Amino acid sequence: MIISEDLKRVSFLYFLNKFLIIFLIWLARDVLSPILPAAVDGLHQNVILDSLIHWDAGWFLRIAGQGYNFDSAPFFPMFPFLIRTLTLLTGDNVISGFIISNAALFAACYFLYRMVRDDKNEEIATTTIFIMLFFPTAIFFTSIYSESLLLAFVLGSFYYARQGKFTIAVALAVLATLTRNLGVVMFFALLYHIYKTNGGRFDLKKTALLFVIPASLLIFMAVLWHTTGDPMAFASSLNREYWGFRHFEYPGAGQLLNLSLFFYNNEFYSLFESGMAFLFLFLILNSYKYVQDKAFMIFLVLGFLIPFSTVVDNLPLGMPRYIIVLFPGYIALACMLHKHNLVHIYSIITVFVFSTITVLFAVGRWIS
Repeated sequence: MIISEDLKRVSFLYFLNKFLIIFLIWLARDVLSPILPAAVDGLHQNVILDSLIHWDAGWFLRIAGQGYNFDSAPFFPMFPFLIRTLTLLTGDNVISGFIISNAALFAACYFLYRMVRDDKNEEIATTTIFIMLFFPTAIFFTSIYSESLLLAFVLGSFYYARQGKFTIAVALAVLATLTRNLGVVMFFALLYHIYKTNGGRFDLKKTALLFVIPASLLIFMAVLWHTTGDPMAFASSLNREYWGFRHFEYPGAGQLLNLSLFFYNNEFYSLFESGMAFLFLFLILNSYKYVQDKAFMIFLVLGFLIPFSTVVDNLPLGMPRYIIVLFPGYIALACMLHKHNLVHIYSIITVFVFSTITVLFAVGRWIS
């Protein structure tokens, strides 16, 4: 009965999000077309699907259909592998990509709702899911991007670890690692979970099992070695002109560069990106008051520091997209909004911003 009620609450918010996205695509592609002419790639005959296929979505579809080369090496293999596999049934790789992304998003919402409900209450859990689905850049959860799949695997891993099903938790963490590099952070989060649940001691058997998570990268390295001749191509391919010489520096270095692009070159997107990054940093700094599970906090902090410490010369970093998988931030924000009675005000603001960004995304404008 509880599971049924949980599904109802999650389903209501989930489908509300999808109906709004469909409405916004109609608004963008039909009503606003004289003002905001669409620049799309024409990858699908369906206007809704075509409006949601931009930038990295094309890379995932290309890898699923043609395999890897050195240029596509930064994209981890799990998502394109699943697209390729499901396409054997659907016959359409675009439809397969959308099915996987959106099914994964629903699973992620369900896992997150159940855990927040157990830690807090139904009201906080519902607000958390609302914040995640209508976060300003949450449109990437619906498109053919790996964020939804990564989040489903990560949240599933935490959920089953709490249920005492540690083998399943590790298996999902492995799948998360093969979905995006951020998944390897689950090694440290689950390591703390072992320590905490065993009374401040490490269970040697479970700890040894955790090493499967970073070791799973060997699968991707083998694929890249076979296709590109460089097992480290997922890293080495980024530090060249094609990808903007992406590299690590001190935390915030990339955002300071971003702000300089705004002040000296009038690039307003740079202000948007840095604004999102620093606002989320403020949220993280306050999360310790509201997020009880410190394994969540490990995922939040390390998951933020990795992109926050990245520099891309004269190119946008993508922080507004990278932060959307950092779900503990949503929990903290939900608690803060309820504490200060700001839920309704925030809801109006975030739906407006989400709608604006979704319209821009639908007509092919750069978002993240």
